[in-house]
Amino acid sequence: MTLTSQRAAATDRLVDHEKGLISRAIFTDPEIYKLEQERIFARAWLFMCHESQIPKPGDFFQTYLGEAKVLVTRTKAGDVGVLINTCMHRGNTVCKADSGNASSFMCSYHGWTYNLEGKLVGVPGQKELYAGGIDKNAFSLRTAARVESYRGFVFATLDPEAPDLEEYLGAQGRYIIDTFANLGDMAVTPGIIKHRMKCNWKVPVENDQDYYHPGITHASYLDALGSSFEEANNAFWGNAGKVILGEYGHVADTQPGYDHSTIFPHMTLLTTSLNILEIRHPKGPMETENWYFCFYDKNASEEARQAARMTQLRRVGPAGLVEQDDGENFELSTSGSGIAAVRDARLNYAQGLHAGEVVFDPDLGFPVLQSPYTTEAYARWSRRAWVDWIEAEDWTALKRNHAKFGEE
Repeated sequence: MTLTSQRAAATDRLVDHEKGLISRAIFTDPEIYKLEQERIFARAWLFMCHESQIPKPGDFFQTYLGEAKVLVTRTKAGDVGVLINTCMHRGNTVCKADSGNASSFMCSYHGWTYNLEGKLVGVPGQKELYAGGIDKNAFSLRTAARVESYRGFVFATLDPEAPDLEEYLGAQGRYIIDTFANLGDMAVTPGIIKHRMKCNWKVPVENDQDYYHPGITHASYLDALGSSFEEANNAFWGNAGKVILGEYGHVADTQPGYDHSTIFPHMTLLTTSLNILEIRHPKGPMETENWYFCFYDKNASEEARQAARMTQLRRVGPAGLVEQDDGENFELSTSGSGIAAVRDARLNYAQGLHAGEVVFDPDLGFPVLQSPYTTEAYARWSRRAWVDWIEAEDWTALKRNHAKFGEE
């Protein structure tokens, strides 16, 4: 049995969903991180960009599929493709720009050139240096196995056996994106805000639905807004909310005035006055690159658009008052999980355990967890889904064995 197989077989010791206890190893262990890359990021549908970022033929946007650099392109025919950004000659990147418009991509090492579909179209010295020629068709750029779009949000997967995107999203995931897309004629503000943090990618993803921390972590920010400690905690703790738990790990924790939702594994939508999409790109077991896509309604007034932009910058910008507070917690939580002296002490995710009521929401068309207080049910469900992904050998096994809320 390989080491990764041993890890998969031992996941029941890593996540105890019934008791709400989580092993610290899932945030620090290099072998677990390697298994995540193979069994989650190499086969999940991952968000690439919004169609507003590549409206014209030749437009491109550079991002990641797991750890692989990729180029999302709009071809001359208007199709959207995802190219693995590594030359088939010596492995160099064929494009270094984050975004732009191009008719082709040329590797800066030896000049091999590829078109927008990834086909090799130019090789310097082809006749002289390659004994009369080279089969260009055999050396096209690798591409994502499948690329699909839902409501303007472009996703890709490396696994050809993955289900269709809409099936992957399920009713819950589609609701999450619909809620955001229905805010208006949404487009991404040019320029992506990026932060690097010494934390595991799962820590900030979990925080995005965490209403337990704002009164403590963001006390100075809330104080500046005129909120007392008691008022802040009552606002975040005491409001009844719906916890949406979808297939494959999609979650949303909604309260009046707040709606933070995650498409598994690492895409979060903040839909209340912020209009921000967050991606947590893994860069190793203890490092994450956080990307923030700030949206605006193209039909909004210039005054409203500028006000939204300033709200977004105050939240997640380089001098932001919220995400910077969170970042310190993310890093300390990750480093604390790697301390040998407490390695066997599992983390407590038991808030709201066995509390709340499962009800069918006729407006949504699926069951939700109705809770009078904030709860960590979303985090427990995410980690339960994480186990499903890690244990499944392939998509056939994952579709057969993953948990479905209300049916487990």
